[in-house]
Amino acid sequence: MHEFYTDKVKLGKKGQITIPKKIRDEDKLQEDDLFIVTHLPGGDIILKKKKVKTPEDKLWAILRTMPKFDWRKAWEEVREERRREHR
Repeated sequence: MHEFYTDKVKLGKKGQITIPKKIRDEDKLQEDDLFIVTHLPGGDIILKKKKVKTPEDKLWAILRTMPKFDWRKAWEEVREERRREHR
């Protein structure tokens, strides 16, 4: 379970910050994880981990956009075509 946690971090020479170990461990953050940095008009900065989609995630997203398959209608079309062929 995630708990609310706040800590101070220091900006390094090259503009880098270190995410506290407690947070890295809890969220299983690893080197090369991607983040989205959002700079708000008031000067606040939001750092959000980017979710990387697996090939399976991409496939399910495509399948969800496809029209529903009606097997009864498809079967009826097959039967109707067979009737026409046998005439």
